[in-house]
Amino acid sequence: MSPVTLSLVGAGHRGAESYGDYCLRFPERAQVVAVAEPDPVRRKQLVDAHRIPPEAQFNSWDDLLAQPRLSDALVIATPDRLRDGPVVTGAQQGYALLVEKPFAPTEDQLDAMSAAITASGAFVGVAHVLRYTPFYRTVKDLIDHGTIGRLIHVDQTEDIGYWHFAHSYVRGNWRRADETTPMLLAKSCHDLDLLTWLVDEPATSVFSAGSLTHFTGQHAPAGAPARCTDGCPAAESCPFFAPRLYLDRMKNHPIWPVTAVTRDTSPEARLRALQEGPYGRCVYHCDNTQPDHQVVTINFPGGVIATLRIGAFTGSNTRTIRLLGSHGEISGRLDTGEIEVRRFLPAAGTGVHDWPRWDRDARGRSGMPDDETWTISAGPGTDPDEGAAGRESDGHAGGDDGLMHEFVEQVQQWKAGRGAALPTELRDAERSHRIAFAAERSRHSGQTVGLTR
Repeated sequence: MSPVTLSLVGAGHRGAESYGDYCLRFPERAQVVAVAEPDPVRRKQLVDAHRIPPEAQFNSWDDLLAQPRLSDALVIATPDRLRDGPVVTGAQQGYALLVEKPFAPTEDQLDAMSAAITASGAFVGVAHVLRYTPFYRTVKDLIDHGTIGRLIHVDQTEDIGYWHFAHSYVRGNWRRADETTPMLLAKSCHDLDLLTWLVDEPATSVFSAGSLTHFTGQHAPAGAPARCTDGCPAAESCPFFAPRLYLDRMKNHPIWPVTAVTRDTSPEARLRALQEGPYGRCVYHCDNTQPDHQVVTINFPGGVIATLRIGAFTGSNTRTIRLLGSHGEISGRLDTGEIEVRRFLPAAGTGVHDWPRWDRDARGRSGMPDDETWTISAGPGTDPDEGAAGRESDGHAGGDDGLMHEFVEQVQQWKAGRGAALPTELRDAERSHRIAFAAERSRHSGQTVGLTR
């Protein structure tokens, strides 16, 4: 088959460095043939990398979508609050759509976009990439095979490394919920999507608690200036001191998050950006409003309870999960890819299905001596750079490539008229987003919020 052609709306970190990079590595599967990007530097970098002709280069999505359809699919990777226009227009023009998460930053936009897409009959996928990781697919398979019996409880944790939280949610683009997207939706709609996928039921109610506790003026060190570069007396003791993070620890790290600070990653350009731009500000003297820690409890109709904890106060930058079942438990950590399975009795005679696909490394652990425990390796999910902050490598632990493989394959099916469906379609995004919106209402009101759809 010929490659799927893509028009890219937004050539930032996700647009260019995830979806665009996929096309450069797998040109036989997909090719970027048009781009809309208002930043001339980013636009030129993408145009040069993909050899896009002048007539397919646009400053805005309006200009691109004013043309006859230019490609099979439209990949929309704009800032959160600018997605509704290209999503609705692209759907009406007959493009297949891949939409970066979050799909919509407000419930009103979600309602309007969903209605327009339903009316158009468009093929739409949402980039909840963690479903496509080997790690979470393995967890899902274990549950579906009945390995731990009936699922009772799920604990999901997203550790946002202290440096990552300061970068994105104190100094960066997502620091204010009134100007962008609630932190829970911006960072953890992946996790909410995972929980609904693993439990495989619609949620019935949500309770959430969390607040902005630490990154406020009252916690600033004595004498701390507005900028780290203005002679901070706490430079040696503050873990958020910007020059240490971006100039020293990440000096050999010429990709995100440094490229969010400055596209020119030379030491001189980095220092200048810290002196003049938002990422050099003291974390205690910013205009941030996002909570820096939050817990969400989700109830499901079958009695399953799921909890999600997210927060800034950790050196880890990964996800962990624990699932409790009637006949066993599963725990795992995304950055190592290791999943531990414990069954309360060996499989024979328990009525609980065996797990056939991996060699099991059974070994004794604390607990009853006839418990059965083994580990499964689903592949590591991080690639720490010496001297720099670690990051989930291979695009969300392999999820970015997994998503794109699936999207391209399904677009081929859609083009051939054979029917197509993505694991993360619009209805799935709606579920996770409505949980997030309900959780924010709960966090502000202190009340449990019911979900009716």
